[in-house]
Amino acid sequence: MEPYNAQPDKPQRTFLLWFLAICTMINAGLNVISFSMYAFFPDLIRQSMTIMQNMSLFSGDEYKEMIEIFLSVAPWQYLLLILAEAASFAGALIMLWKLRSVGFHIYTIGQILEFCTLNFIIGGKMTMPFSAVLVTVLIIVMYATQLRYMNDRFEEKDQNIEQTTPNE
Repeated sequence: MEPYNAQPDKPQRTFLLWFLAICTMINAGLNVISFSMYAFFPDLIRQSMTIMQNMSLFSGDEYKEMIEIFLSVAPWQYLLLILAEAASFAGALIMLWKLRSVGFHIYTIGQILEFCTLNFIIGGKMTMPFSAVLVTVLIIVMYATQLRYMNDRFEEKDQNIEQTTPNE
């Protein structure tokens, strides 16, 4: 009977890593699209919202207030959010496709940039609620549990073996 080895012998793409990365890429992609619309086409957004409100698809003061909040954000602030989401997308893609831990660091930097942009640069009603911060931290922790399955650990092990092998 072989002893249980908690560390894998080769890089693995686990279901959790696959699921997290796919969800991250979908979310980041949709956010990039919506932030781009707000940053580059605010007049079009305003017109669309007026039409939708007149059609009674969305009504009420809350809806009007929400749109005004989104449209009051400066385009350069949306560009920071686009950069943060692009970093999250790239990090997830690197972790999923290449199984590289640098993707985890890029993803985490993207999340920190998004947090700082929403809470300190934009502020006001666009701040992240505590529940969103908690979910973000939870996802980062779940990604961190997948680091042991990435290529970097195995390349390090191979280099250590090469260094300790005597040259003949």
